Amino acid sequence: MILANVYRGSQLESRHTGSIAVCDSLGRLLACAGDPGFRTCLRSAAKPFQALPLLEYGGVEEFELRPEEIALTCASHGGEPFHVSTAAGMLRKGEFDETDLLCGAHLPNDEKAAADLRASGEDPSPLHNNCSGKHAGMLLATQVMDVPSGRYIDAEHPLQVLMRSTLADFAGIASEEIPIAIDGCGVPAFFLSLYRAAFAYARLIATGEGAEVPGSLERYLESASYVIESMTMFPQYVAGGWSITTPLMQAFEGDLVAKEGAEGFYAMALSPALSRELTERLKVTDDAPVAIALKIDDGSMDRARNPVILRTLELLGIDVASHPALQPLRSWPLRNVAGTLVGEVRPEFELEIL
Repeated sequence: MILANVYRGSQLESRHTGSIAVCDSLGRLLACAGDPGFRTCLRSAAKPFQALPLLEYGGVEEFELRPEEIALTCASHGGEPFHVSTAAGMLRKGEFDETDLLCGAHLPNDEKAAADLRASGEDPSPLHNNCSGKHAGMLLATQVMDVPSGRYIDAEHPLQVLMRSTLADFAGIASEEIPIAIDGCGVPAFFLSLYRAAFAYARLIATGEGAEVPGSLERYLESASYVIESMTMFPQYVAGGWSITTPLMQAFEGDLVAKEGAEGFYAMALSPALSRELTERLKVTDDAPVAIALKIDDGSMDRARNPVILRTLELLGIDVASHPALQPLRSWPLRNVAGTLVGEVRPEFELEIL
């Protein structure tokens, strides 16, 4: 389905297609665009679930983890100095260092951080990798699980097996029903339908809210609460200046959890309080939290995905217009080499309310 149109001047030049699923924590598909059953890779949007084993095994207490550090384990960060120093500090808590990270090195995603690093003449290290917080958390998890830290990224490693089964618990399926491949940072990458991805996110925020919330998973109450609170309290550690994720979570002040994945994937979960704004339109009567999973087919990130994210929220009844920081992200300007505005990418679709 066409989700965004690309205009050069007033003329349509190209299009971005994709699909969206909106689901509540009881597994009810509430709205969609395109194919909600489309199976795709969560990529980095799996990180909040991958963080849970560290917390389930007592990592917060063992390593005196701060909320900022938990947020960084869920992050696709920009490699800004505070991201790098936080990841390094996490490693030291387990007597590791950056040589133990198996994520590889790349320039920071944040443009200023990348420019500053180039100007310094230093090469990027694994700490600048946007997944360094996740990998630092994985190394700490091997200690509290009492399993080897070497090759912690391999699919058959006990930690990776547990992460897959944890995601499966929230998605409501068996582990073997989640196909895996290798992510950009070397760890297993998980495939789910958009419906199952939205369901998993809805159950994650439900669980983080407490046992009385419909669809919550009692086993994970404490660890899910840590993850949700840390991500929403410190959204700058989940992404930073380079991504829509930080201003989006800041705008809704704890009532929305969001996480990007590569290749045009995005997931959001709304707290029960925010979900009540949708109740009348979506016929949800029991305060079950709602979540959204979307995929841009061609893998487009900012230019198509950002406007689609905000239009989806608006179509569901969420007030986006009153948040100034989000307004520049509602469409994507096209500029030529000289910087002249020559067109824009606009989200132009409707949701089917079921």
